Parts: sequence; structure tokens; C-alpha cells
Amino acid sequence: MKKRLIVSIIIIGFLIISVLCAAGYYFSSMVITPKVWDYDETYVNELKFNRFTEQYYNSLPKEEVYIQSPNGYKLHAMYIPKGTNKTIIFIHGHTYTLMGDIKYLEMFRSLGFNALLFDSRYHGKSGGANTTFGKYEKYDVKACVDWVSQKNGKNSIIGLHGESMGSAICLLYAAIDDRCCFYIVDGAMADLQELLAYRLKKDFGLPAFPLLHSASLMSRLRGAMLFSEISPIAVVNNIKAPIFFIHGGDDTDIPVEHAQRLYNTYTGTKRI
Repeated sequence: MKKRLIVSIIIIGFLIISVLCAAGYYFSSMVITPKVWDYDETYVNELKFNRFTEQYYNSLPKEEVYIQSPNGYKLHAMYIPKGTNKTIIFIHGHTYTLMGDIKYLEMFRSLGFNALLFDSRYHGKSGGANTTFGKYEKYDVKACVDWVSQKNGKNSIIGLHGESMGSAICLLYAAIDDRCCFYIVDGAMADLQELLAYRLKKDFGLPAFPLLHSASLMSRLRGAMLFSEISPIAVVNNIKAPIFFIHGGDDTDIPVEHAQRLYNTYTGTKRI
């Protein structure tokens, strides 16, 4: 009787662990290897919603380039010169491509800025086996800043503009490299693990424990990151340049409280 009980407990324990591992793998896939937009489809999508016109896009003096990532792959990028030493680097949102940043170009070009747009790791035409929300992408941004500095000189004035996931990457990069003069972060999250717990509840009606912890471990085992590693609010005060925080009040994907907390935590020059 005792032996049968022990065997039953072992079997039940094994089944629970198996289910947790399977669920963790599935959820980690949603986070680190999501379905991403096709590059050409994002161009069509931007035209469809009148974010720019085909005539405007064709009129831009575009230079298609590939920038070597220190992580071992190439980053597809588009450089649009204006003939000055001022450059804005754009970082697009989750699952999208650099096409999502074309709509912002004219604002900065009218102020005399060159522009560098690039497809983040695992997105668009860039390489990379997965997306890590900044763990590896921050070094890709550093490679882009290196590229701009080499092209336009060490006295370059460089700013970063990040949208959604791109804004988190922007903040994580800014915490390790102080060469940029300003940061514009639109729709930033304060902490990935906290955001995913919120999304689990909102989208699936599930509690964070134990699924989120299982998914985080699976993510790390698959070569990405522990979710707890991605926390812009933990490093925001390592940033030395001014930050302009932007966040839509009706955003249900990333609640506006994330931007408010980042703003309240940051002790440097800031605006929201």
C-alpha cells in the first residue's frame, strides 16, 4: 500500500512537471519567438493606414545598409541623410519592422536630423534566433550608435526614439552607454515580468504563478533571457541624458502606469 502511494505521488508529480514544462515552453514561445510581420507587409500596412504615401517614401534619399551585431548576425537598416552631424536612431515596436518609424521621419528631418532606422533582432530582415526585449538588443543599438559615429564623426549629436518594445530597448541601452544626447520613449514598460503577469491575467485569466516562472526558465534555457532580467525601471537612473516619456492614456497592452512610474523614478532631466 505504501509503495503504491509513493509510485502514485511520483507519477502525479511527473505529470504536473510535464504540464508546467509544456505550458512554459508554449508561453515562452509567445514571448521570445512570436509571429512577426513580413517586411513587405509592413510597408503595405503603413500605406493602407495613410501613415505615409508611396510618393513620400520613394522621394526619401534612402541608403540600405547592414550593420554587424556583436551578437553574430547582421542588422538590416535604412539610413536617410540630411547632411548634418545630427542623427536620430529609431527602434520599432514588438513584431513589427523599421517601416513603423517612417511616419516620424519628417518631424526630425525638418529639424535637420539624419535618420537611421533598423529592424530589431529577429524582426524584419535582421538576423537573430529570438527576441529578448533588450538583453541582446541593447548591444545592437550600441552597434548602430558606433556606425553613426563612424559615418558622421565623433562629434555627432545622436538621439534615440523607441516605440513600445523599442522604448524598453532604448532605456536598457541608455543605461550602459552615455553617448546619446536625448531619448524619446513612447509606450515603455517598467518591468517585463510585471507586464507579462498583467497580460496573463488580462488575456488568459491566469495567475502568474507558476506559469510565468516556468516560461521564464524555458526562455533562458532556449538562449533568450529570464524575464526578471528585463527591468528598465531598475536601471533608469543610470541614464545621464534627458528623457521624454510618451504614453497613450488608453493603452491596454502596456498600462500608462508603467510610464508614470518610470518618470517618477528617474531623477535626471525629464518630461512626460
